[in-house]
Amino acid sequence: MKKYKICAIIPARSGSKTVKDKNIIKVLGHPLLAYSISIAKKSNLIDKVIFTSDSNKYLRIASKYKPDILHKRSKKNSSDKSTDLDFLKEIMNFLNKNENYNPDLIVLLRGNCATRNLKNLNKAIRDFTKNFKKYSSLRSVTKMSETSYKTFIIQSNKLKSIISGNFNTENANKPKEMFPETYSGDGYLDIIKSKLIKKNKLHGSNVMPFFHDDICVDIDYPHDLAYTKFVLKYYKYFKPNNVSK
Repeated sequence: MKKYKICAIIPARSGSKTVKDKNIIKVLGHPLLAYSISIAKKSNLIDKVIFTSDSNKYLRIASKYKPDILHKRSKKNSSDKSTDLDFLKEIMNFLNKNENYNPDLIVLLRGNCATRNLKNLNKAIRDFTKNFKKYSSLRSVTKMSETSYKTFIIQSNKLKSIISGNFNTENANKPKEMFPETYSGDGYLDIIKSKLIKKNKLHGSNVMPFFHDDICVDIDYPHDLAYTKFVLKYYKYFKPNNVSK
């Protein structure tokens, strides 16, 4: 099998509006961002671990967990309206110019998810590299408890089916068993081809789904932190252990 250059990128922006500074809140003795850095460093399939943030404070904290590269993100690509593609293009240029490093694949591990395990991380990388020519990217997904065919948006204070075309609110009254299962991206991980980013694309049109058995907790509200602590303790996830004192 071809050997690919693979880097992990851990983004942690400081401007969270839901839970202030959630990426550096301590969870079982370690800042949240440390879990993503440490799991990436444990993988022997990842060449380099890159931590990126707009905050000098975040970069200082992250440095204690020894990522290979620290990257200070520009203000332009650090707002709540900045896209993943925006900051990934910036990092790719930085790696090329400053590190003489051009990875084939990027494993995107968002800094606010602590509940990953090494087995699933490595499985995702192996599955994708085995099917490198078939798929444009990989995205972790979770089956939705309710099919999207029975969900709505509100327009002019009226419910409207989220499904376009001739599908209307009456169609949504059918039993859910009549509709296909639907899935949502869960933020556990993405694997992206660097050549796709150079074409101003992120996932492309042939996206490989990845299913895992971890409980992926996205920190959007204070109670999510409590749940993360419970999951980490109850399911005995690893703790970051490569801290420089």
